Amino acid sequence: MKKLRCSSRISLNKKIACTVSAAALMLGVSSAATVGLHFQVSYCTGAGLPDAGYSGFPVTLTAFGVESNGWENLLMMDTGYNGCSWTSPGYTLNEVITTDTSTNGLNPLPNGSLNVTWFGNAANFDPFYGYAGSPPYYTGGGALPASATGEQEIYASFLRDGINFGPNGSAGTTGPNQPYGSADNPLEAYYNVDITGLKSLFTNSPFVVELMASGDSINMLTNAYVIDVTDSLSNSVSYANKPPAADTEGTAYTQGASGGLSTGSAALNTDHIKIISAPPQHVEGGFNHAGTICGFIITDKPVVSMYPQTIRVAGPGDSILLNPYAIGVPPLSYQWRLNGANIANATNSSYAISNVNLTSGGSFDLVVTNVYGAATSKVSTVTVDRLTQIPASDLVFDSNPTNAQNDGVDMGATWEGSNSDGTITRTGVMSFVAADTNGITVADSTNLDGPTGTVTFWMRAPVNASAGTGASIFCRASGTVGDDFVLYQNSGSGTLGFGAPGSPSSENAFDSIGVASDNTWHFVALAFDQSASGGVALYLDGKVDTTNANGASWSWTTGQPLEIGYSSDSTWTAYNGLLNDVRYYSTNLTASQISTIYTTGAAVDTKDLQMQLDFTAPPENGFILSWLESSAVLQSAPSLLGPWTDVTGATSPYTIVPAAAQQFFRYHYTPRSLVSNPYLM
Repeated sequence: MKKLRCSSRISLNKKIACTVSAAALMLGVSSAATVGLHFQVSYCTGAGLPDAGYSGFPVTLTAFGVESNGWENLLMMDTGYNGCSWTSPGYTLNEVITTDTSTNGLNPLPNGSLNVTWFGNAANFDPFYGYAGSPPYYTGGGALPASATGEQEIYASFLRDGINFGPNGSAGTTGPNQPYGSADNPLEAYYNVDITGLKSLFTNSPFVVELMASGDSINMLTNAYVIDVTDSLSNSVSYANKPPAADTEGTAYTQGASGGLSTGSAALNTDHIKIISAPPQHVEGGFNHAGTICGFIITDKPVVSMYPQTIRVAGPGDSILLNPYAIGVPPLSYQWRLNGANIANATNSSYAISNVNLTSGGSFDLVVTNVYGAATSKVSTVTVDRLTQIPASDLVFDSNPTNAQNDGVDMGATWEGSNSDGTITRTGVMSFVAADTNGITVADSTNLDGPTGTVTFWMRAPVNASAGTGASIFCRASGTVGDDFVLYQNSGSGTLGFGAPGSPSSENAFDSIGVASDNTWHFVALAFDQSASGGVALYLDGKVDTTNANGASWSWTTGQPLEIGYSSDSTWTAYNGLLNDVRYYSTNLTASQISTIYTTGAAVDTKDLQMQLDFTAPPENGFILSWLESSAVLQSAPSLLGPWTDVTGATSPYTIVPAAAQQFFRYHYTPRSLVSNPYLM
């Protein structure tokens, strides 16, 4: 350790002037520590036992920048409901935490001993998830599932404030906004936390405090007071910029589930503190101002309690603000990094990127330091969208006359100009062999996702001689083995089989009566209605073969492609045969319409013809364009000078169809302002 450097001229009447380097000072700090305290709830059942789905929630993940072993999971406080006995004004609990505590949710302190006493009107469960939830309310629903973040675990249980929807008979339930000190609303009804022993934990350093709050009856969160009891000093922390509450009760005053993270307190240097809420209230016709708490952090060294969220998609020209929040004894120093390297002059608590371009993306983090230590935030990945061109060979183009194109990608089936069985000749056919690499895939799109539809095609195939369940001709795999929308060849019989998703007992499945696999051309149509009152009709050569009412309703697993001549589900073998003129209609065609297609080849109902792969030309080489931002518009032009026009119905990925008017493409996008953390929570 470096020696102190003192002035050589010392006078008894003058103070000694000494300096010490930061490195030396840090070496001398043995008490640097960070501790989180988390309040837990016991949601009693009728027998008075905790309901496991709504009770406890010990911290198992890093939460608010503190690792799970730095959190003290305090004794569960009852809700006052059901089997939880309750008397006014509420519950008082106490625990002592030491360097030896390691059971019942407590972790050992780095040094010292804390005596924690806390009061609450009652405790309860809250579905506020923080940034793990979905905006604008960031709530979940029901019991906490397997936690995505430690913040979820902290927010899941909180201490009530005694005025906002406490247990039956509790303060404030006989009327809104009861005056404090009245029989219905005693001053002690909101939470109170008392901690002694802090100088044994922070032996030679000050510390700061930050609070977390959640609740099921919140519009706004009141500020709270962190009080230095020894010196009779009080400072206020506030819940700045909290997200809106999910107003679920339908009361005259706006209230619901929400939560937030407070600002940090000023530096404190005392053995004894209290944490109390400012007075909560609800005003009929107004707002719920809740005074609740679910946890808090005490630390001298830096903690990045709210890291910058990932920017999943940023478009060209966007502006981005990465705005985490850090606490620690001041002064705090900040250094932003990109891909692990310091960014020059990026030494503020937030980092702004203006006019985003393709070089703006990467992995950003923030290093925060003070004389007691350093903390590094989680990485925030900024992904900048771009128009990506992917070479694609063997494209099969959709020739439907009116709707958006649903082109296919051929994975190895071969094209023939024509094929005759001696009676019927079909022009433009695709030949498939029984291999998983020989098939055609059509990406999913919304116009293929409706509850009704009709699939038609011509097929010529020998009897399916393969062992197994059957050879897939047309499939939409559900992602669950054997549970697909699939039309297949039965093995050995020459008949066709059908199965619908969601039918574990096969109530929506059937086999054809007629034979379709006899090495001659046959026209096949399958019309379906997914509803419980609907069903499926199979047509062979323009006539009804089999109908089957649904035993139960079913639905697509959207996002799954159409698979022609094969299936990605290993239950089914690949098709061995020929196909011609494969169509998909988004309506349940009538028997008359199907007969017309068979006899004349007419498109019929062109409004609902969503795809027609007629194979009039061999598959072509081409390109597929892809992008991430859903609001972006793809535009095309005959030359670089324009005119540029929107490509109707173009969604990513988009297969380029050769056309004189579509020789060049560009990405059109309206820039936005993106904030990584829109709320301090």
